Amino acid sequence: MNGEKIQELPAVIPVMVLPGVTLFPNALLPLYIFEPRYRAMLDEALGSERMVAMAMPRDQEENEVEMIAGAGLLRACIRNDNGTSNLILQGVSRIRFTAWEQKEPYRIARIEPIESLPGDSSDLDAKVTQLHALCARFKEQGIELPSQFEAYLNQITNIGVITDLVASTLVSSASARQMLLEEAEIPRRLEKLLVALRTQLS
Repeated sequence: MNGEKIQELPAVIPVMVLPGVTLFPNALLPLYIFEPRYRAMLDEALGSERMVAMAMPRDQEENEVEMIAGAGLLRACIRNDNGTSNLILQGVSRIRFTAWEQKEPYRIARIEPIESLPGDSSDLDAKVTQLHALCARFKEQGIELPSQFEAYLNQITNIGVITDLVASTLVSSASARQMLLEEAEIPRRLEKLLVALRTQLS
């Protein structure tokens, strides 16, 4: 869980567009696949690199899509008798869509990875302490946290990974999650995460 990149990304990747869903690097995302177009997409992904991008739409008709998204690796897939599937995506990387190879019946995008940038790290330790305190406040308010969340939070030393783990677990606002996904610079991402958590707790 300490690395931000699991494997090399393909140049082209199928895209699932879902409102309110964000896939952060290293995060695990359970999904239920029932739409025919995404069943076909899943078949293609399982037959190739097992990679899928998760993007948010900009409108209800999905005519416009956020151009920064998360790429994930299909870690598990259970096929159901009725043709639907339950799967788990593990976030691999932030990505930017550079071109559309296909838009129907589902999108296929040409992509480039977005690497995390170190930025100004002068006061990161203090901000990480603030982050731990805010996470504790969520628990004090009776919000149930995943069983391994606190253990990972205490063990991980990569601050970029910590911010993504907390954002994926605690940030409820879809627009705030998208903003955090789009921020490549780690100190700025951490600062934006602190603001989002304080807003949510207020």
